[in-house]
Amino acid sequence: MNRHPGLDSVEGILRKARNPELRGLLAYWVSIHPEDRLPARRDFDPLKVRKALPNIVLTDVERDPYRFRIRLMGTAVVAAMQRDFTGRYLDEVWPDARNQLLVRHRVEVAETGLPNYRYGLSPTPFRLGFAPLERVFLPLAEDGERVDMILSMIAYMERSGEPGVPPIT
Repeated sequence: MNRHPGLDSVEGILRKARNPELRGLLAYWVSIHPEDRLPARRDFDPLKVRKALPNIVLTDVERDPYRFRIRLMGTAVVAAMQRDFTGRYLDEVWPDARNQLLVRHRVEVAETGLPNYRYGLSPTPFRLGFAPLERVFLPLAEDGERVDMILSMIAYMERSGEPGVPPIT
């Protein structure tokens, strides 16, 4: 039985992650992750990560062409964006979505089956302006291989004047 590379990827992310709820979500994802394949949506119990729920986004993955529909948008994300995109496609709510990091990074997760982590200044405006955020995209796959949903968590931080916060790329 081969170890899925997503498990190694998350170990590296856990060494960098700052937000305690994000770290808790990562640890939980590892706990539901089968050794040799991806976890499915049915494996994810939101009650196990209650503190993270306001910052969670569940996105359905469609292919040929890639489109991402927001299935669930946590209350903290809705408040930060000042809009609820539940039920909408990202390409309906963001101009030029295909070239936006929020789509490009999801495509990367869908194609590789590996998590995507970022910390830095957001290129997408939200209620706090262009303040730092920390976020992760975690793949889910009903069949254990083909990513059909992405579990995301976004931790928004107040602008603190923190030096050395890189832009998200």
